[in-house]
Amino acid sequence: MNVLMNQKMDADVVVLGNSRAVCSYNPYFLDTVLGVNSRNFGVSAQPFGVSYLRWQLYHRNNRNPKLLIVNADFRELRMVSRGFEKEQYYPYMKDTLVKPYLDLYGFTWAEKHIPMYRYRGDYKLMAIGIGEVLHIRHDRKGNYYKGFANENMKWDGRNLDYVLRKNKIKGECEPKAVELLEHFLQETKDEGIPVVLVYAPLYKRLKDNLEQEATMAVYRDLSRKYAVPLLDFSEMEFSLDSSFFMNGHHVNRKGADAFSYKLAQSIDSLGIIKK
Repeated sequence: MNVLMNQKMDADVVVLGNSRAVCSYNPYFLDTVLGVNSRNFGVSAQPFGVSYLRWQLYHRNNRNPKLLIVNADFRELRMVSRGFEKEQYYPYMKDTLVKPYLDLYGFTWAEKHIPMYRYRGDYKLMAIGIGEVLHIRHDRKGNYYKGFANENMKWDGRNLDYVLRKNKIKGECEPKAVELLEHFLQETKDEGIPVVLVYAPLYKRLKDNLEQEATMAVYRDLSRKYAVPLLDFSEMEFSLDSSFFMNGHHVNRKGADAFSYKLAQSIDSLGIIKK
């Protein structure tokens, strides 16, 4: 949020999406293969409803990119998860683009209008803020490279085992989110900004237990309607190999690098970006 609000980037390629975007799309390979300057604006645990806000903030202060990559999968077509990491908006609650999202995040009247009240009880965040103001310590959360964050973590399948013991995993498809994605595609089409919808890799066992027919039908329909490529990498050659994954739906650094290189080659073959 600080980068979006305070830095002019003018990236050639912008990546939008949830945590699977954050950990899957390595700008290094996009930059190297395509000869561009790319930026990953994925946001963990948040669906397209929040990605659209990030696009609006970026679009307000920067020139149009040569390409927008939108992560499209079974978890994207939702709006906003109330309350998750709401502190990222604390400094920007008066911003005209942020304001409509405050109620969706569950902010109370007092939190919206009394600055110090919203920090109540969060002593760690207070300490970080004081350190920043007094130039004692600049806090950097996580190891990010142009918005991409991934460590070469080892496979942990416990969560996948737990989920699959209960039921099949269902793709999500909220009408408001579908409407917003369609608005986004119309908006970018009107401005002449190319968009590619991309389904990042999944571990094969999760993919085989995923019910997402309705979700994929939406993506296919929108791809045809707006002449937007839909690149499906959900089953790559390494999808059976857990050494490329952290868990069922997140690749580790090894998987991210392999996927990002293949994605960059596929985009290059489309001829969207002129070198």
